[in-house]
Amino acid sequence: MKTNIVLIGMTGSGKSTIGEKLSQQLDMPFKDIDLFIEQTTKKTISELFEVSEAHFRAIETQACKELAVTESYTVISCGGGVVLNSENIQVLSQTGWIVFIDRPIEHILKDIEIGHRPLLKEGVGKLYQLHEQRLGLYQSFADFRVDNQSDLEDVLNIIKNNLPKTITHKRRGQHGNRYY
Repeated sequence: MKTNIVLIGMTGSGKSTIGEKLSQQLDMPFKDIDLFIEQTTKKTISELFEVSEAHFRAIETQACKELAVTESYTVISCGGGVVLNSENIQVLSQTGWIVFIDRPIEHILKDIEIGHRPLLKEGVGKLYQLHEQRLGLYQSFADFRVDNQSDLEDVLNIIKNNLPKTITHKRRGQHGNRYY
């Protein structure tokens, strides 16, 4: 049974902000895959990319596998490139609903700090290139898409209204963390 909520989308689309708020509203834990990777490897994403993008992507795949099998009733925010390896989405979709957070590039550019994003060090043109490369993947892998151009509460409500009631209205059982 799918019990997780998995957020995918471009860097800067709002996955982490939406994920944190959604997890609070649904009383579910929140996991950011990039933070999980940094905690488990004791290295920053930039440091892992310095070895190579392939090195980082291999670690990202392992993180997806681990979170997909160890977490339940959890909101998981993915890095923007998680869709580049279909194995990541395959494993995450076995236990989670895949939600594509779609945000116009112009809005992303107003909010993000490019210097902290390893793939964007080449400049803003790279963001448009990545968007073109990944948009079809986000769309094809998502169970549903949410347009992130409005108020945060509206975005959260759209997500909650598109999820099965078994997730949004979960109840804690009498046996610890078991859900029924």
